[in-house]
Amino acid sequence: MDLQLSGRTALVTGGSKGIGFACAKALVAEGCHVRLVARDKAALVEARDALRAAHDVSVEIFEADLSRLSDSLLVDAFPEVDIVVNSAGAIPRGGLLDVDPGALREGFEGKLMGTIALCRAFYRRMRERRRGVILNIIGISGLRPNPKSIGTSSANAALIALTQALGAESVDHGVRVLGVNPGLVRTGRTASLLNPTQAADKAYDALLASLPFGRMAEPAEVADLVSFLVSERASYLSGEVISIDGGSRFRF
Repeated sequence: MDLQLSGRTALVTGGSKGIGFACAKALVAEGCHVRLVARDKAALVEARDALRAAHDVSVEIFEADLSRLSDSLLVDAFPEVDIVVNSAGAIPRGGLLDVDPGALREGFEGKLMGTIALCRAFYRRMRERRRGVILNIIGISGLRPNPKSIGTSSANAALIALTQALGAESVDHGVRVLGVNPGLVRTGRTASLLNPTQAADKAYDALLASLPFGRMAEPAEVADLVSFLVSERASYLSGEVISIDGGSRFRF
C-alpha cells in the first residue's frame, strides 16, 4: 500500500532510540524526510547516519531537552514540518508515596508539558496552512492505570484527553490529531525497567508468558501503525487514540 508520504517532512521527538527511532525508520522508508529531536547528541548522530545510509531522504537533528525548550524554537528551526510525532519523555516508576517529587515533576515537564508545548506550537502553524498531522505516542497506562507507576498513568491519561479534545477541533482547520497507546514494547528502556537478572528470570519469563502471543510488541509494529495513521490513507481519523497492546488491557 502506497501511504503517499513521499516528500512529506516529519519531526520525531525521542527520535534517536526506541519507538521514536523505529517511527523515523518507517517514515523514511516511505520517502518521508525526518527531523530527529532528542537530548543525546551522540545517539542523534548515530541515528541520523543510519537513516541517511539506508534511504535517499533529508535527515536533520536537533539536540534539545523538551522540558526546557521554548515553544516556538523547533517551529522556527524546521518550518517545513507537516507531521509531528511526539515520542519523547519518560516518568519514573513508583507509587505516590515512593516516587521522588522532583523527578516526578521533571518527568511531567518532559513528557506531558513538553508534548503540550509542541502540539501548541505546531498546531498554530498547521492551522495557518490548513494541513498537518500531530500524533502522540502515549501509553496503555492512560487507560489502565497502574498504582506502581502513578506518574506515568496520570500523564498518559492527560495526553489521551488532550489528543481527543484537540483532535475534535483540529479538523475544522484541516489538521488531524491522533494518539497511539503502546503496551509493553521491547526497547532498551523496557529491558532496563524489567531488569531480567538471573535472580528474576522466572518472574521475567512469567511476565512474557502472560502477554498476548507470549511476547512484547516490537518497536517496528508500533511504527507501522504510526506511519499509516499520519498518512492520507487515514484521512478521516482524528481525535482517535488507538491501543496497540495485543488486547492485554482486557486480560485479567
